[in-house]
Amino acid sequence: MQSIHFLGRVLPPSAQVSVSFAPNIKWGAPEIGLDMEFTCRIENSNIDVECQVKEYRSEYLPEFYRRALDICRAQVDLVAFKMGWGLTVVLESFIDSNGIASQIVPKDDSLAQLCTAFSLDQGLDELCIKVIQSVPLFMALRDLIAAISLPNVAPVDCARAMDRLKHLVASPGMTDKQAWLQLRQALQIDEAYLKYITDYSANPRHGKPGHIPGTVTTEITRRAWIIMNRFFEYLKRGNVVLDPSEFPLLTSL
Repeated sequence: MQSIHFLGRVLPPSAQVSVSFAPNIKWGAPEIGLDMEFTCRIENSNIDVECQVKEYRSEYLPEFYRRALDICRAQVDLVAFKMGWGLTVVLESFIDSNGIASQIVPKDDSLAQLCTAFSLDQGLDELCIKVIQSVPLFMALRDLIAAISLPNVAPVDCARAMDRLKHLVASPGMTDKQAWLQLRQALQIDEAYLKYITDYSANPRHGKPGHIPGTVTTEITRRAWIIMNRFFEYLKRGNVVLDPSEFPLLTSL
């Protein structure tokens, strides 16, 4: 067996959380033929999640990370519930089977290319004011960032972000169906393209058990990123329907 570690902290540090119970958890990912065994230790808000696996392969790192994060969050969330504290778990570094350490930044570099509505040195100031002044937009943006920070909640968070955008675009008094139509028309989105995001969220949103493959989660997040980018373009134009010659219809084909 090969051993890898995820190291992190419970925030805020002043809580000084310790959990005496260090469960040994076996977790399988049969779709990729992977069996994992985790042990999580939390002392004075320092986290060490050890994962033992028959063979460590770097392409499985996202799967290791998701499971390690789930396990330590479960323990910390129980403490938080008992104490009535608002606690956050952050995994900050990873040690591979050869003992080589690296820093962890939850990210998907491919998403950066999808943001064309602004850059960090042009257009950011204008959009920053708009986001700060609109709580629903602020929350929609936060949902999308949570989707890449906590991969297991991506389907629900991305669908909720789309719901928030719908209400920001819709005229007062519209039915839900009319509001979705207005959003699609304003941003040039095919119905099936948007339903891919909202339909997959239905079961997890209603607490139903089930597994959503990572490939689907990635595609949900990608589509939500593109739609948010178009919403920013819509805002920049003074809430004017996007020109289809500049923004071709988003379709699933």
